[in-house]
Amino acid sequence: MKFLLFPLCFVFAGILFSCVNDEGDVKRVTDFEDAPDEQSQNLKMIYSDSGLTKFHLYAKISETYTHPKHISNFRDFVKVDFFNSEGLLVSTLTAQRGVYDHSEELVVVKDSVRLYNYKKDQTLETEELTWNKRDSTIRTDKQVVVRSPKELLTGRGLKTKQDFSYFEILNPTGRLNLKKEE
Repeated sequence: MKFLLFPLCFVFAGILFSCVNDEGDVKRVTDFEDAPDEQSQNLKMIYSDSGLTKFHLYAKISETYTHPKHISNFRDFVKVDFFNSEGLLVSTLTAQRGVYDHSEELVVVKDSVRLYNYKKDQTLETEELTWNKRDSTIRTDKQVVVRSPKELLTGRGLKTKQDFSYFEILNPTGRLNLKKEE
């Protein structure tokens, strides 16, 4: 027993005094200035107000930063489903990437941007647009194409509500009727 106690005390003393947490080493291994504060894959965020669903936001990859500005970057696909006051899906916004500015409540989406209205079967196509969460508006100053079963409209710049039920092309450049007049 005496022979077992001495080696056991030696091992415990070695374990107790060998652990050192040098603060500089810990920061060097764990602290990255440009690393996100939060990272998610296959994010699904449901936003509701007064018990009513306003929108669902999906992102393949989401990275949230709190400094110097509170933003979330969405990569490799982002989708937003918008709902009306009855809880029905009215429009869907998709893009390859986006940035949400939490303090301004603005979402800027880029690359293969599509906004689709289910009731009117119309689609907006552009390369970039800004969704203002505060007033539920969507704007772009880029080239746009609006497709519906009846016509194809082109131009530069557009503003609409997030449900895409009504829109205004700021600088129209073309209109093509797709249905024959009867």
